[in-house]
Amino acid sequence: MRSLFDPNDPNCGAPLEVPYFFFLIQHAGENVLFDTGAHPATITDAAAHFGGSTGEWTLEMRPGDDAVSKLATVGVAPGDVRHIVQSHLHYDHAGGLCLFPDATVHLNRAELPFALWPPVYQRDPPAYLRHEYEDVRTWNLIEGEHDILGDGRLIAFPTPGHTAGHQSLLVHLDSGPVVLTADAAYDLDTMRRRRLPSVLWSPDAMVASWERLEGLERSIGATLMVTHDPDYRTRRRLAPDAWYE
Repeated sequence: MRSLFDPNDPNCGAPLEVPYFFFLIQHAGENVLFDTGAHPATITDAAAHFGGSTGEWTLEMRPGDDAVSKLATVGVAPGDVRHIVQSHLHYDHAGGLCLFPDATVHLNRAELPFALWPPVYQRDPPAYLRHEYEDVRTWNLIEGEHDILGDGRLIAFPTPGHTAGHQSLLVHLDSGPVVLTADAAYDLDTMRRRRLPSVLWSPDAMVASWERLEGLERSIGATLMVTHDPDYRTRRRLAPDAWYE
């Protein structure tokens, strides 16, 4: 519903399709994933995967929507992915972690304890599913900014608000800088109007993160790319037919 983006929207009870995206960055001979999407069990039995309840959400995940299947369309296998930058550990962003057991998962240090022991307002209905990430083999827990490959092209940086340890990724493409915001901003229009979404940890931290994102727009001309863009069909290039360079 529109209340997810803005509880004060006059049409807050209207249904709204909320897509999610994960991103593949290929650079310096590496395949780096930003987020991993939902768990493939969501395709067959979402209620069981969620422990019997998905709250008010209707989840739609079809065969071929999981991260491994999507990567296969561009010739990338799970073993080809050595780095995952995880924005946060909500189920629609981290459910695919189990598909990449050999990857190093770069996560903001504040996110893991928040996800392992979430507050009640992110526990019922469940935003975090502990069994999706408790078996990760290799964490790289980040404090502050982190240069993923060491050459200044992929910089993870904290954007808390949605969760305590949320982070975004600055990608320096040849065509210009792009920020993968994940859920630091659900929608750029509501962000510009400072209309807070319904799922968040700290409104003050979220507004501060918005100001940081807009600062990158002004200072380096960064393009902001949100994960849950309802207008993605007209505003996004989708693999395997299109990509960003």
